[in-house]
Amino acid sequence: MLIWVFAIPLFIAVAQIAMWMAAALWAVRWVRGELSDESSAVEIPEPGPAGDAFALIGAPIIAFYGVSFLSAMLSRDQVESLWDLREVFLFAAPLVTYAAFRHPRLRRWGIYSFAAGIFVAVVWGYIQVALATGDGFRPSGPLSHYMTYAGVLMLAVPLLLAVRYGWRTVTMQILAALALAMVGLTMTRSAWLGCSAALLVFLASRLVAGTAGSERTRRPRLAVYGVTIVVGFIVIALLLLAFAGHEAIVERGASIFDPENATNVDRLAMAATGLRLIATYPVLGIGPGLMAEVYPAWAVEWAVRQDNPHLHNNVLQIAAERGMLGLTMWLWMVAAFCVGAWRVLRYSGSHGEGGPEARAALAALAGFLVMGMFEYNFSDSEVLMALLFILTLPIAASAGLANKNGG
Repeated sequence: MLIWVFAIPLFIAVAQIAMWMAAALWAVRWVRGELSDESSAVEIPEPGPAGDAFALIGAPIIAFYGVSFLSAMLSRDQVESLWDLREVFLFAAPLVTYAAFRHPRLRRWGIYSFAAGIFVAVVWGYIQVALATGDGFRPSGPLSHYMTYAGVLMLAVPLLLAVRYGWRTVTMQILAALALAMVGLTMTRSAWLGCSAALLVFLASRLVAGTAGSERTRRPRLAVYGVTIVVGFIVIALLLLAFAGHEAIVERGASIFDPENATNVDRLAMAATGLRLIATYPVLGIGPGLMAEVYPAWAVEWAVRQDNPHLHNNVLQIAAERGMLGLTMWLWMVAAFCVGAWRVLRYSGSHGEGGPEARAALAALAGFLVMGMFEYNFSDSEVLMALLFILTLPIAASAGLANKNGG
């Protein structure tokens, strides 16, 4: 389990193999228990404040991929569409997280292992920046693309900030600041916006009070909190200025609002093309994985590029490829994870058991969705696996709370 979460931000192949092995072992154990009627084989926890985990998140996942399979079978290229659906195997991540990290101590070790992987990835990126020659270099760390790298680091930041275990708190905050600065150095504007959304949600969630009678009532120390935020942003700013320079950061940031920027114009063209496809194939779309094949024939005449592999937008991409029915199931799935995390946060509060993980999950989901307005990050295996791990942590904590209260 720990090898899996450590490898997520580093080596996706290793992470997938470790995850599938863990899922297979759990399945074998479950089958053996069912066949032998041994009560000690696999523990099925009582539903906690998040509710029945399998009904909450299992149903929308099955529904989404059921619609996706139907879309693939009715597409113009069934083989290509079915191959694109291999992403479904990444959804073993919620099962493994739920099975492995219900106990607080094991959950802490899972977070520490993930943080260790992030530390290696961040150091890797800074070494790349230090050794780079010439302008325009964008670090990708151990991953294949700088956007994927930025997306994984963005998701990790709220989880790192959620750690509240003695001296490890400061260590994780320093690592979070280094990760944020590295996101800045990738020059990935969508990740910048995603980080902003994630931090906003994370800070706001600190004010949520729990309803559990045993919750430790602690008011946020706003002065200390404010000083920490200011110091963190100063450190991040200094790192950005030292490695990238003032001009590069300002120019890249200003380009977000430039209507004549070629990238911005092409993103609008992708959106217009996507809406064309949705209007023509509204129910089940053109089929998963076929955007690159059909885009040249459907691109609007003012598009900068005529060969885009995807629409750089999660909602438009899923609606165009899997139809409005597929988009509805996807939104249901996203909402289910959000509801699960919110229920745990509302029960435990920002400091109770499972509360910090719930804050991290809600913040990571907000960052993912905002970044997904400008990138098709749902298709990035590393980003999706990291997201599913983080989103399932509060649901695993919920099961632990049920067992604890029941005992």
